[in-house]
Amino acid sequence: MSDHEFSIPKPLVLRVEISAEQAASLAPILGGRSDVSQHPISEHAADARVIELKRLEVDLEQREAEFEADVQFREDRIERWRTELEELEQTLDRRERDLVSYVDQLQGVMSGSDSAWWSRPAGGDGGVR
Repeated sequence: MSDHEFSIPKPLVLRVEISAEQAASLAPILGGRSDVSQHPISEHAADARVIELKRLEVDLEQREAEFEADVQFREDRIERWRTELEELEQTLDRRERDLVSYVDQLQGVMSGSDSAWWSRPAGGDGGVR
């Protein structure tokens, strides 16, 4: 026979998950304290807790309103920048077209009929007719 047949068996592990609600009811079975009871809170304590929760709710609503206002402000600012950028792009396009037109005119004049105007020495009329 092999050593494997005579080896000591490994223990079986059993895991159980118990929710918090079930822990109190299982405590006597598991040997825990069974006197764990939930005492109702006083009316004064409940009122204080309600007031605190309402204050927290108001604070949260205030922070949410401030956040929304900040987001709206940023969106408006971005929209203004976008509009200004579009206007600048249109101005740049217009100036670029004007410059191309001006260069075309100059090239037309230079390559046109009278190319001798620039070969005359400056003086008198400055080479301009």
